[in-house]
Amino acid sequence: MAVEDSVDLTHVGSTGSSRDPLLVFFITGNPGLIEYYRTFLTLCFDSLRTNYSDLHIKVAGTSLRGFGVQDQNRQHQANDGAEGPYDLDQQIEHIGQMLERTIQSHARQGSSTKVILMGHSVGSYILLEVLRRRKQSPTTQQLSNDTKVIGGICLFPTVTHIAKSPSGKKFSLFFAIPYFAAIAGVVVRLLFSWVPFGVLQAIVGLVTGFPALAAEPTTAFIKSQGGVRQALYLAGHEMETITADAWDDELWGISKVQNSSSNKTKLYFYFGTDDHWVANETRDELIAARAATGQSGDEDKPTMEIDMHGTPHGFCIKHNDLVAKKVEQYIAELMQNVA
Repeated sequence: MAVEDSVDLTHVGSTGSSRDPLLVFFITGNPGLIEYYRTFLTLCFDSLRTNYSDLHIKVAGTSLRGFGVQDQNRQHQANDGAEGPYDLDQQIEHIGQMLERTIQSHARQGSSTKVILMGHSVGSYILLEVLRRRKQSPTTQQLSNDTKVIGGICLFPTVTHIAKSPSGKKFSLFFAIPYFAAIAGVVVRLLFSWVPFGVLQAIVGLVTGFPALAAEPTTAFIKSQGGVRQALYLAGHEMETITADAWDDELWGISKVQNSSSNKTKLYFYFGTDDHWVANETRDELIAARAATGQSGDEDKPTMEIDMHGTPHGFCIKHNDLVAKKVEQYIAELMQNVA
């Protein structure tokens, strides 16, 4: 298996179908390698293809900028691995641009593409920022005007106060060290650049317990030219940037403006239990402030729930099936509401 920097799964629906095409676009967490999510996205794609066989469907995603990787033969490098590092705002711009390209490639004449955005971890923050920029300036921002973003699904989201999380508190100490990301990147390269890919992959699998489908992109990440530095640099910027709730009532589905909009976007949040990247306190505060309660009149507010299965933050390593089933439920609700 080659480690790729994008996922693009397409189903061509019924020839005579008049229904709008559907695009599910995925935004990764950090480290920003889309290959970690290939199994998960394939499960989502198979579900969509079964449940909506008449639709023209695309499930796609791309690595975040700066996460260049190499395959087992050490011949494949892509996605600006030698450049950067890139901060969170640059990642948001990059994802907006890649989303627009994907929409254009999936568009059908005479139809309005329906889009569901899906993000994991910091990818959820990027998702909300892409939506915010679209609503602020719909004629100049990335998304095409004939596109309707009907939903946003945030998985194990780090959207407020990441530095207050258990891992955030630990890593904040390292980020206080000047040039920590650059130094760590050089050290990793010196330690592992001489180790053959296959040998390092075996070591990664043994040490982490990762299955092969996760050990391979991890190995490619370690051996990439700038991936480790990029991940640490981005994480440091996340600590500084992801603090208080940064979005207005319209995006959260509270404003009456949202209710009259043809581009209404329903949000879903699926939190972990005792997620080491999300403090329980800040999670509960966000749910109390923003989530739908089931009362009349707040249907457009986000659906927020907490995983009850002990699923870890990095669900894409070993828990793809369970989370894909949850996403299937969310998509079914979205499709029913726009039918």
